[in-house]
Parts: sequence; structure tokens; C-alpha cells
Amino acid sequence: MPTKDSHTFHPPLPPDRNTAGSGGNAPVLEQMLADHYLKILAEAPVLIWRANTSAECDWFNDSWLSFTGRTMEQEYGNGWAEGVHTEDLQRCVDIWLGAFKKRESFEMEYRLRRHDGEFRWIMDIGRPFKAVDGSFAGYIGYCFDITDRKEAEMALVLARESAEAANRAKSDFLANMSHEIRTPMNSIMGMSQLLAFTELTPEQKEYVEGIMGSSEGLLAIINDILDLSKVEAGKIDLELHNFSIRRSINDVIKSQMSSVLGKGLFLRPEVAEDVPDTLVGDQLRLKQVLFNIVGNAVKFTNEGGVTVSVSLQEERGDVAVLKISVTDSGIGITPDAIERIFSPFGQEDSSTTRKYGGTGLGLSISSKLIELMGGRIWAESLKNAGSSFHLLIPFRRSDERPDLLAPARSGMTPLWEGEKLHILLADDQETSRNIMSRLLERFGHTLETAADGEEVLRKWREQRFDVILMDVEMPTMNGNEAMRQIREMEAPSGNRTAVIALTAHALKDQQEMFLKLGYDGYVAKPVEIASLLQELKRCLQLPAVHLEAPPDATASTAVSIDIAKLTDILSSVVPLLKQRNMGVLDTVNDLPHAGPQLPLLSQLNLQIRQFDCAGALQTVQRLCEELNIQIDQRL
Repeated sequence: MPTKDSHTFHPPLPPDRNTAGSGGNAPVLEQMLADHYLKILAEAPVLIWRANTSAECDWFNDSWLSFTGRTMEQEYGNGWAEGVHTEDLQRCVDIWLGAFKKRESFEMEYRLRRHDGEFRWIMDIGRPFKAVDGSFAGYIGYCFDITDRKEAEMALVLARESAEAANRAKSDFLANMSHEIRTPMNSIMGMSQLLAFTELTPEQKEYVEGIMGSSEGLLAIINDILDLSKVEAGKIDLELHNFSIRRSINDVIKSQMSSVLGKGLFLRPEVAEDVPDTLVGDQLRLKQVLFNIVGNAVKFTNEGGVTVSVSLQEERGDVAVLKISVTDSGIGITPDAIERIFSPFGQEDSSTTRKYGGTGLGLSISSKLIELMGGRIWAESLKNAGSSFHLLIPFRRSDERPDLLAPARSGMTPLWEGEKLHILLADDQETSRNIMSRLLERFGHTLETAADGEEVLRKWREQRFDVILMDVEMPTMNGNEAMRQIREMEAPSGNRTAVIALTAHALKDQQEMFLKLGYDGYVAKPVEIASLLQELKRCLQLPAVHLEAPPDATASTAVSIDIAKLTDILSSVVPLLKQRNMGVLDTVNDLPHAGPQLPLLSQLNLQIRQFDCAGALQTVQRLCEELNIQIDQRL
């Protein structure tokens, strides 16, 4: 077929066909074959073009011309480019000329105007071809309409962007709500802690404990919501440390003993002997899961009790796969609700929330945390026949042995030893300033307060402080800006004032952000005084905060004590505590009679009720030392 510049298309000939006939007939045969192949290509259902060695198009098939609604003459040379979308044209030209220069194949996507004016997405595949003599003859291209595919891709992109925007909005909302709720909770819990330091009647003490318990419950709900958000966003990182699986189980059981005894239930651990005691994993996250599952088991059980069993399911080198099962004799779950309970806010039905409370978030978070640990969780249950929750989790073994007799905190209050601090407290809430000042002054520290960042800078210039407790959200100048200016002014001298962020921003990534900004420490609101004191010690590189029993928790010679009876009781208690035998709970009624009004004995009684075996053993040792009691059992 003649073309505008007389170039012809020379497709490869079949083997030996180029030698058929006499030598003078070869060009004629070649032209006949070329015309024949062009006729075939002209009727092909895809869009086809051809370009000469000067990178100018010299032929288009019928499908192309029908698609664009233009004539061959209009499309010749670079005329075809008039139909390319202006946003895609430069990119196409660059790809086109670059490929021609190197004589390489190319593929490109662009929008081409159809005869009705609509732009359609085209996949254009260009290939160089050779003449019969092997010389470069130009390019031939094949085009496919990929509009449907591109629209699907764009829909996916938009959906992903929309989902990401929704997740960001949700995270921002949760962070803001956390901040707004934690701020008044800081006052509630702070006032409660202050009140607990005063002399209270038994009735008043009960009310204070009720306030603290409710506040901690509300805080747990907030943390559940934040945890779910962090897990879904992939922002939770496991912290791997050595820990004792037996102690972890006992800590969980101890935390539930008050509810268990109040309902007349049993709660017992069953840990197989071949289960390694020291493992490597995230103990806090594991206990978070167990607290939730065991807490649910106790909540939904009215008769009988709960068993927490641990067995070694499999060993893979230094990895031990443990199966932890929590079995109860409670109300059970219907088969169709088993899977639903692991979804966010999922409970068996709305009556569950009304009767037993809860958000339905715990099991969802637990499921995601177990998956993050590389394990799985599932449940087996029948309505009104109890439930069993099973965890299968791999842990790495450890040769190190954790301290099984770490101090217990039951009945203890924080103790500050050493030099008293001069502290600058910045907070725009007057109530928060008053509460924190009074709490810290009880430990002998002196405080100056500031309501915004500008006042912080002024007071910091006027006098020296050991540490600044800095609220982040303050009017006029926020805490971050004040801290930044302090760091800039300190730089020439090399001095550094410890600055601790005291804030209701409680997400983990926010904590890391504050430390990167230049803060030395971080304490989330509502502030727990022991945690704050510990952070002060850490940032100032002082010895750790110790916990001490109430001032009157020492033996007194004025107290009437039946030493013989107490010796017998302690002798029987110690082996039960060492074995973590639940039978030790039977001794709680005998202890008060051995030494009425003896504070250490009251403390031991409480620790046993809470099944704090490690703490109780320490208290027994203190009793023996204080009262010079000799027992047969080795402590």
C-alpha cells in the first residue's frame, strides 16, 4: 500500500520464500506480501499504527480510524497526537522519542479522544521491525482500550485514600477524645490520691476506693479504645523481655481474687510441670489478654469457678509453643455468637451489655494481640454450659531466671528517699496545678507553678529548677515551644534542665514524638503518683523509688500477740505460698486472731486474699524478723 513518504511495510517472509522465482521477481513478491499483511492488519479488531524511521506515523488500520473518527491523512505524521489528552501528551512524546532513539520496545498508557469526544485509556505497545535485508524499518504498535481496568484501579486508589483518611480522622478523634477525657480524670484521680493520704474513717475509705475503682474502670475503657485503634493501625510493637509464665498467671489470678471470693467461686491455676518457667515475650501484652479473658470468665460465672491451665503443646528448637486455656462454668455462648465475640464491640447480644457491662472491645483487642505474637485464639462453648478460651502462642525459651520474689505493691505507698527537688510545674488548669503541687509537696519537694509557656520561660530564667513538669497544651505559648526555647538557650552553656512531658496525649507514637522533640521523660494523665516519682528518678538518674508499707505497718510491743499460735499458722502458710496452692486462702480467717490490730498481719491477710504469694512470703519474712519467730520452713 503506498504511503505518504513511500515507505513500505516489510514483514518477515516465510523461510526460503524470498528466493522463490527468478531474481527479478523478488521485489514484486515482497510488495505483494506486504500488501497482503497490511490488508489483514487493517481489519484487525485492535488499534494498530505504523511509523517510519523518522518516528512519523505513516499508516493506521481501520480500527484506529473508526475509533478516532479521523482520516488517514489527518493522522499522518504527528497528527495522531492531536487526539492525546493534554495531560498525557508530553509524557507520551518523551517515551516515544526515547524508544526510537534507542530502537527499543516500549509500552505506555495515555488517554486518546474517541470519535464521540470521550477520552479513553489506551495501552500502546510499540515494537521495532526490520526490513527483509535486516535494516531498521520503523515501528509497529498495537493499542488496547484499558479504560475499564483504569477505572477499577482508580476506584481502588480512591477507596484506599478514603479509608486512610477515615483512619486518620478516627485516630485524630480518638487522640483528641483521650486528651479531653484524661484531663478531668486527672483531677478526679488526683483528688482521690490526695484524699487517700488523709486520715479516713472506714466508711470514707470505702468511698475513696469506690471513686478510684470507677476511675480506673473508665480509664481501662479509654485504653481499650486506643489499643484497638493502635492495633488496627499497626502501631503496636511487642517488647521482648524475660518473664516467668507462672508468675504472670498468678498475677492475673491475684487481680481477680476479690471478685472470686465475693461470688463464692474458685479460681485455680494448673501449670504442667514440663512448661518452661522463663520465656522471652511481651509479658504486659500477654497479661493484658489474660486479664481480659479471666475477667470475663469470672464476670459471666455465678456458680463453680474458673480454671487457668497451661501446657506445652510443641517444641521447635528453642521455641516453646504453649497452650493456655481458661475454662469456666458460666453462662456460656451460643454457637452463632462464637465468632462474633472477637469482632470490635461484639457481644452475644445487647442484653449482655445491659446485665454485665463492658464495651465488647476486650476480646477483639486480645485476638489481634495474639495474632501479633504469632499465635491464635479460639473459643468453645455451649449455652448455659460454660466456656473455654484457648490461646496457642510461641515463646522463645530463656536460660535466665527472673526474680520471683519481686516486691509486691499491695498495701504499699511510694517512698521518696534522698534530696528533695525544686520543681517547676506548668499546667493551664488551676485544679491540676493544685493537685500535683499538694501530692509532690507530701514527699518534701518544693514547687513553683506556671499557667503557660511564657511564664515557664520567665521563671526558668529567674531561678534554677531541678526539673520542669510541662503540660503540652497551654494557651499563649504551648509546652513544646517553651521546651524548644529552653533547649536553644541552654545550648551555649552545655547545661540541661530535665523536662518531663506531663500530658493527656497518651498514644504510644505521641510519647515517642515527645521524646524526639527533646523532652527527657513522659508521664500520661491521669497521673499516678508512683509512676511520676519513678520517672523523676529515672530522668534525674537517682536511685529507684521504693514502696513502703504504711507508717504504722510495723510490729508494736503494745499489741497483744499469741506467738505460739502465729508460729503454727505461719509454718502452715509458707509451704502453701511456695506451692502457690489455693488452699492458703483457708488460713485468712485464722490470721487476725493471732495478732489483733497487728498491721503486718493485716497486710499478710490481704496479700493472701489477693493470692499474692510472692508478696505474702516477703511479709512472712518481715514478721519473723520483727517478732523473732523461728519456723521450720525455709523462706
